[in-house]
This record gives sequence, C-alpha cells and structure tokens, in this order.
Amino acid sequence: MAKKPPIAPPSADATEDEGIQPTKPERFHGAALAGASFDDVDLRNARLHNVSLAGAELDDVDLRDARLHNVSLAEAELDDVDLRDARLHNATLAGASLDDVSLAGARINDADAAATRWSDASLRRARFEGSDLREVEIVGCAIDGLTIDGVRIDRLLEEAKERSRASQAPRATEKEVPPKKPRKERKP
Repeated sequence: MAKKPPIAPPSADATEDEGIQPTKPERFHGAALAGASFDDVDLRNARLHNVSLAGAELDDVDLRDARLHNVSLAEAELDDVDLRDARLHNATLAGASLDDVSLAGARINDADAAATRWSDASLRRARFEGSDLREVEIVGCAIDGLTIDGVRIDRLLEEAKERSRASQAPRATEKEVPPKKPRKERKP
C-alpha cells in the first residue's frame, strides 16, 4: 500500500476561496484576568462580558470592533491599544493609563474613567455618554469630533482658546482725560 503524503499546512498566500475560514471572534465571559499581561494580541471583534482586567498590562493589542460589557480595566496600563469602533458599556477604567491608544469612532456608555491619564490617544469621533470623566488628564491627543453627552469637545475647546486669546490681547487705550479740577465753593 502506498504511503499518503503528509497534509501540508495552508500557505500564507491562501485565500478564503481555497477553504480558509476567518477565525471567529474571541469570547470571554466571567473571566478573572486581573493583573494579566497581553502583548501583541489580535482580539478584533472580541466579546468581553463580566471580565476583570484590573491592573492588567495591554501592549500592542488590537481590539477593533470589540464589545466590552461590564469590564474592569481599573488601574490597567494600555499602550498601543487599538479600540477603533469598539463599544464599551459599563466599563471601569478608573486610574488607568492609556498611551498611544485609538478610540476613534468608539462608543463609550456608562463608563467610569475617573482619574485616567490619556496621552497620544486618538479620540476622533469617539462618543462618551453617561460616563464619569472627573480628573481625566488628556495630553497630546487628537480629539477631532470627540463628543461628550452630545457636546463636541473639540469645538468647545477651540472657542475657549479663542476667548482666552482675546482676553489676553492688549486693549486699545482710551485718550486720557485730565482729571477735573475741583470747583471752588461760592460764598453767599
């Protein structure tokens, strides 16, 4: 009997037409991943529900189009994380550090983002509703189209800057009018 050749793994050039199916999105439900470390992970379209990632480190993680519901990222460190067009509902980010993160087109509802620090983040077209943003520090971020509770923050910020510039501009001095001399009282 002739020996069958081994089945070769699909080549990198293979297409869906050749029988390769795209992977299903990852699903995490009720997972306790507090303090975990994720490096160079593709979680596009992932579904995370009732997951704790408190204190976790996420570096170079792709969460585009992901759905995060009842997820805790409190005190987590997110570096080079892509959350474009993601949906975060009832998420906790309190005390987290977000560096080089994209939330472009993301929808964030009922999130606790108090005391977070955002640097070099893209918040273009991001929409925050019913979220706690107290003591948030935003540094060097693109905020074009950022909307919080229906208010375009980029426009509001530009108007405030214009008012500040106008109030700091030197005002034209009016002609100084010499003070009036006091009238002498008449004696009857």
